[in-house]
Amino acid sequence: MGCYRSACGYHKERSVKTIDYTSGANPLGPSNKAKNVIRSRLRQISAIHAEGLTHLKGYIAKKEGIDEASIVFGCGSTALLNTVIECITPKKLLIPYPVSQRYRAILSKYSMECATIPVTAHENFDLAIDDFCNAMPGCDAAFLQNPHDVTGTVLSQEDILKIADEANRIGINLLIDETYGEYTGIPSLADRISSLGRTLILHTFSTFYALGGLRFGYVIGPPGVISEIGARLDSSWINSLAPWAALASMKDKGYRRRTMLFIESEKEYVRDALSQIKNVKCFVSPSNILVIRLRKDLNDVQEKFGNHKVKIHTFPDEDGNTYVRFPIQTHRLNAYFVRILKRIM
Repeated sequence: MGCYRSACGYHKERSVKTIDYTSGANPLGPSNKAKNVIRSRLRQISAIHAEGLTHLKGYIAKKEGIDEASIVFGCGSTALLNTVIECITPKKLLIPYPVSQRYRAILSKYSMECATIPVTAHENFDLAIDDFCNAMPGCDAAFLQNPHDVTGTVLSQEDILKIADEANRIGINLLIDETYGEYTGIPSLADRISSLGRTLILHTFSTFYALGGLRFGYVIGPPGVISEIGARLDSSWINSLAPWAALASMKDKGYRRRTMLFIESEKEYVRDALSQIKNVKCFVSPSNILVIRLRKDLNDVQEKFGNHKVKIHTFPDEDGNTYVRFPIQTHRLNAYFVRILKRIM
């Protein structure tokens, strides 16, 4: 893709509202098929029925090779996370570090003791599986993001199964958050994971499918645990358009293909553009997230970006470096971010 060109000047761009570079929603927006089905279903907006949920549950169960009793829907992944925590009531939780803003807010809400296993640039942000497994005893639950929601790194199917088997062996709850999973194209292990002890898999339609405004997600797990979670949820709260939009999105293979091609093209563009900026290193993950390391002596990074009306998520390492988490955006916003970073550096 060629270099960004704009008729708008830098000063005009600064006049816009704050640009949020923390969202990982699909920059292409929702599937056209999802938008079409929403328009067609608007005539039925006065009715409340569960037909859409029934169709979607059947589709997911067939796609994943699991029983429908292993699936429960809720009003977005954050609401589902809260419900899972309230259901399993862990006192001590194991989670990889860095921890995303969303997880920090949830963990703070429930005042849980947290043990962390760091993922570092020295190891290309890969999780040390043995260290994670060795840290699970003594914890009530472990949360595992795949891809990791800060660094975008992905665990192999063998590593996921190893962690799930160990969690099952010692009898603790394991939640595998696949919020960004669709960006990798890696098949889910739901058919093998959902039968293990108290292991759960979380999905949302807010990121890859860009349906965040409909607040819709689901959890896959053993039927007994899913029944416990479902008892705490009220499906009547779910937007009646959400299941139909989600089903249309999942079936839209062209949308998936266009998204994957766009993400890969933009990752290459941003990586190449950042390589021209001194004291900046870009780590490219298999998902839609890049991690950008800035020089050690650059202080108040978020404030500096804030002066340009840009919101970012940063985290430090043990060596004093600052990292910026950067989910791929539209080409225009990607180019704007590169330009702002160049000015700051």
